[in-house]
Amino acid sequence: MAQIADLAARQLAAYNAADLDAFVACYHEDVQVMDGEEQTLRGRQAFRERYRELFEDWSFGAEVEQRLQLGVHCIDYERWWRIAPDSKQREQGLVMVRYLGRDGLIGLVQFLD
Repeated sequence: MAQIADLAARQLAAYNAADLDAFVACYHEDVQVMDGEEQTLRGRQAFRERYRELFEDWSFGAEVEQRLQLGVHCIDYERWWRIAPDSKQREQGLVMVRYLGRDGLIGLVQFLD
């Protein structure tokens, strides 16, 4: 079974390569996504749809400044950037992301900023 930190690294590599299939494959069929304390989506298909436009149209990337793991929990402090396809305007920022392992995949991802 994959360690949650390995899964976090694998999904980030797929994210940076703009490989939507490899990215989504790191997540559980019943993945939950939370923005702060609010659940924003549930399920791998909804997860794929959330990221589809970004992967198809935008330039983007992220890097981990710090990663902590304890059991099935992993927290990444990430620096991200993206360039809008139409305006070519660059956005960037910092975010803390919590990953929770489930059945050898990422079962929950929570964005804390």
